Amino acid sequence: MNDGNTEPAPSPPEADDLARPLRVAPGRDRIEEWALVLAATGIDHQIARATDGNYLLFVPDPERPRAARTLELYDEESRLAARRAPDAPERGGVGLGIVVGLALIAFAYRTGFWETGGTSRWFELGVADATRIRTGDWWRTVTAMTLHGDLMHLLGNVAASVIFMGAAGRWLGSGVAAMLIVVAGAAANLLTAWTERPEHLSAGASTATFAALGLVVGLQIIRRWRGGGAIRRRAWIAAGAGLALLAMLGVSAKADVFAHAFGLGVGTLLGIAAGIVDRPAGLAATTGTALTPPGPPPAATPAPPTRAARAGNAALALAAAAAVVGAWARALAGG
Repeated sequence: MNDGNTEPAPSPPEADDLARPLRVAPGRDRIEEWALVLAATGIDHQIARATDGNYLLFVPDPERPRAARTLELYDEESRLAARRAPDAPERGGVGLGIVVGLALIAFAYRTGFWETGGTSRWFELGVADATRIRTGDWWRTVTAMTLHGDLMHLLGNVAASVIFMGAAGRWLGSGVAAMLIVVAGAAANLLTAWTERPEHLSAGASTATFAALGLVVGLQIIRRWRGGGAIRRRAWIAAGAGLALLAMLGVSAKADVFAHAFGLGVGTLLGIAAGIVDRPAGLAATTGTALTPPGPPPAATPAPPTRAARAGNAALALAAAAAVVGAWARALAGG
């Protein structure tokens, strides 16, 4: 057993063992770490210091295969414990959430509120009316996300937009995030119309904000999955966090729980799909190999967006805005 003495050790039982150290390390701390692992598993060992200053770890020949396997397993566990998920890329700022929040306030100034403004043409044409959506008023799945019941409803969704849409925009770029949020929110309202009773009516941007939250959840799941090892086993934590936020923010007496849950669910699926397609540059640096020494790996540093990526994001942002404007144009034309 190791007595902590770093002077040249007595000859091991077999002379050949001195010619074949099991491990070599330039520092004492590392060699003693391995020695501690062998001691914990009951494997005899000795430490010696070579003339070149390196530290040597010896074990008797009969114990050599078991000792080598024990240390290999320890190294693998150390790599997995040190490994972390790749850094989240930043392809935009929080501008998407701010712009959407300001647009919701401006639109509410024009339309008024459902609960305090009486019967308004905007609400007659734009709310998510389950019966009308089922019979072909598809535009209501989009227009309903721009209408609100009262001032507190509006302010709550503005705050959620800044947080959740801003986070999605930072990760994916404002254009990609905006288009996916519109698609996920519309899909959630469509699913709600076919799930709820026919007379169900709803309005509010919360469906879109939960879709944005779902995007972030899905992207986090893939990010953690790519971390490997212990990080991969904790990928479910992101989904749990999303469900916890749904329980805290999306369930109340007036809340459209189905729309919120579908928004979170569809957004999560789209976030997972986006995360699978999107592989940040430098990702391979975080995955480790059998030759990588234990310790934190270098983080992936995503390249800044190219001019083409910025142009694509701008085009998608305009397309998302056009989808909302087009839905309202169709609603007003039909009214």
